[in-house]
Amino acid sequence: MSDEPRFDGRVALVTGAGRGLGREYAIFLSQRGARVVVNDIDGDAAIAAARDIGGAAAVGDVSTEEGAQSVIDRAGPLDVVIANAGASWPRNFVDLTTAEFDEAVRHNLSSTFHVVHAAWPRLVERGYGRIVTTASGGIFGIAGRAHYVAAKGAVWALTATLAIEGAPHGVRVNCVLPWGHTRMARPDSTAPPAGEAAAAVAWLCHEECSITGETFTVGGGRIARVVLERGRSLAADAQSLAAQRDAFAALMDD
Repeated sequence: MSDEPRFDGRVALVTGAGRGLGREYAIFLSQRGARVVVNDIDGDAAIAAARDIGGAAAVGDVSTEEGAQSVIDRAGPLDVVIANAGASWPRNFVDLTTAEFDEAVRHNLSSTFHVVHAAWPRLVERGYGRIVTTASGGIFGIAGRAHYVAAKGAVWALTATLAIEGAPHGVRVNCVLPWGHTRMARPDSTAPPAGEAAAAVAWLCHEECSITGETFTVGGGRIARVVLERGRSLAADAQSLAAQRDAFAALMDD
């Protein structure tokens, strides 16, 4: 199509882009003119992916403040940050250890916070930026992944606040819940190819996209808006348990 949006002159950093969804985002942006900086904790994967798309590699662990700052410093001037790095593994809640929970938070929440926090001053100073964070459809609840879902839910909430703070500075921030087959997919997954989520993510990174503070499920050639909203409010006697019981029952019947 002659009116296909492009990213000529734009620089994009994609974390966790050595494989899977992140690699597909990097390929898609590169094919449309962006200079893409590929980040991954796996140096061989990052270098190979960067070589394949003619981009640059920035190896490092963005789940730490020092690692994220190092990656941002190597990336140079940025227009786009796709915070895609994360990790997931199954563990029933009863068997979940504190160390595993902390690890999930580090890989999924801290990796998003640190890389965006390091890039933020540069984007604000330029008066322009596009940030896409990555949560998960698991935020609706999924057995055996409480650690992962808790971290991704925090990413979702963080995104909403970043969008508010970024708006006066031309920095637009959105969150995606990608649906695509990767190494982290469950054995019984019916997810479509990871590449089918790339175009939707890329649009949220484009200069023509005015959307901010929103969350979308993306993948398989489909998108859906995800909305947290408050339903109707009912008056109930604050001192009466029976009144509260009846009010909750009425709300659940809505």
